[in-house]
Amino acid sequence: MSQELHTLAIQLLEKTWQIRCSENQVSDLQKCAHILNSKMHEIAASKKITGNERIAIMAAINAIYDLQVQQNQKDLYIESLGSRIRELQNQLAKTST
Repeated sequence: MSQELHTLAIQLLEKTWQIRCSENQVSDLQKCAHILNSKMHEIAASKKITGNERIAIMAAINAIYDLQVQQNQKDLYIESLGSRIRELQNQLAKTST
């Protein structure tokens, strides 16, 4: 069973883009577009970078960097939780013997 595709209009730096997506992707893509548009406006406002293509690339790099930092933090947290769980399992094993 294939899902029906929808056309989603997103606004990036006052330009409208049409994206084809499934209905269950619409909300997340709208949020992503809003974040990207905000980052693009921040970069454009700084006046350090000009040209929509360069602004879009810098915004994408910044967004991916933020995502990578969050992924690294999540990985460290999971590693820490795993370590703590092993410690607790060892303590339980010691008390049950």
